[in-house]
Amino acid sequence: MKRSILAVTSQLPWPLNTGGHLRTFHMLRGLSAHFRVRLIAAADADRADAVAALRDRGIDVTPVVVGPRTATREAVRAAAAAAARQPYVMYRRHYWPAVAAELVRQSQLRATDLLYLDHLDSYAYRRLLPRLRAILDLHNVYSTIAGRAADEQTSKLARMYLRHEARLLRRRERDAARGCDAVLAVSDEEARVYRGLGARAVTLAPNGVDCAAYADLPTGRPHAAPTLLYVGPMSWAPNAAAVTFLAREVMPRLRSVVPDARLRIIGRDMTSAVQALADGDGVDVLGMVPSMPPHLLEASVLAVPLETGGGTRLKILEAFAAGLPVVSTAVGCEGLRVVDREHLVVADRAGFAEALIAALRDPAAGAERAARARALARDCYDWRMVGVTACASIERLWATGPVIACS
Repeated sequence: MKRSILAVTSQLPWPLNTGGHLRTFHMLRGLSAHFRVRLIAAADADRADAVAALRDRGIDVTPVVVGPRTATREAVRAAAAAAARQPYVMYRRHYWPAVAAELVRQSQLRATDLLYLDHLDSYAYRRLLPRLRAILDLHNVYSTIAGRAADEQTSKLARMYLRHEARLLRRRERDAARGCDAVLAVSDEEARVYRGLGARAVTLAPNGVDCAAYADLPTGRPHAAPTLLYVGPMSWAPNAAAVTFLAREVMPRLRSVVPDARLRIIGRDMTSAVQALADGDGVDVLGMVPSMPPHLLEASVLAVPLETGGGTRLKILEAFAAGLPVVSTAVGCEGLRVVDREHLVVADRAGFAEALIAALRDPAAGAERAARARALARDCYDWRMVGVTACASIERLWATGPVIACS
């Protein structure tokens, strides 16, 4: 008989329009092939479509309706987090008593062998089931994200707040690393961080890509019109800053050399500031699109000029699997096992426009890099391989000692 896993996450991982949703969905689907997995997820009202889509794809999900979020309610929750000396933005904000109650109810409903905590914020539920073995899937080092965001703030108050959040997040990351039986990390760098925080066992389970979904696309784009592509939700400040940089600083230089060059911006939560970047003369803000492969086919280069963030970029892995050349900052491709000029081109902000000009002028070199990047995605980052790694990490837990105490 298959062992039973009870999983909890802060959002229904559907639609697959964010990196977090993609990782959660593919990890759970991979686990479901080897274990009986039940997922509990916080949800807004009227998400029957998402629940049905997940169940149709083999994920047994129980949605727990929470919210709605209001300014007053969130102010109270933030104050409560501060009083408890807990981080709010990337942790306590996602805790819901109704989810806690359902988690306990499900654990009593049928035998459960393992608690699977998705994201750091789910660690808030660990104390409810201290006798269960627990594995924590950490998508990022959240304290690093908060610290980098603080460094970018022009407001002294915002900078102080985010630095305080970063300190609280690091403390919670330490507690979580020590309070779970195992941790899944997305990169070698982040695995080292969690080992340094005292994690008992850390397994590298990188972000991945469904290579089969892009198998029909060509390698390289020698005949494509000169089109840059940026993909990501604009509610995430680093993405908004990246597209603003591309539109305001890179495109004027690029079009002075390549007059017909265009920039396409795709993703959800398009803010008014991002929408205003669409000037009708080279910048197209498309928002959400029904299917990504056509846009990956029509683009010449994926541009990733990120300066902050954490984890690893699923957008780059998708480009690799689709045979699309990539130009990125070092932060943009952080955590991926890539080599500059072998799999992609790495450039800082100062040299980003020139790197893109060179990439557009030499599509043959881009195609050679794209071929090596595609092989890397297939050999190291396919979701099926990542799922096997996670399953092996879980199996090892039952061969180890007693459940460790959580804090």
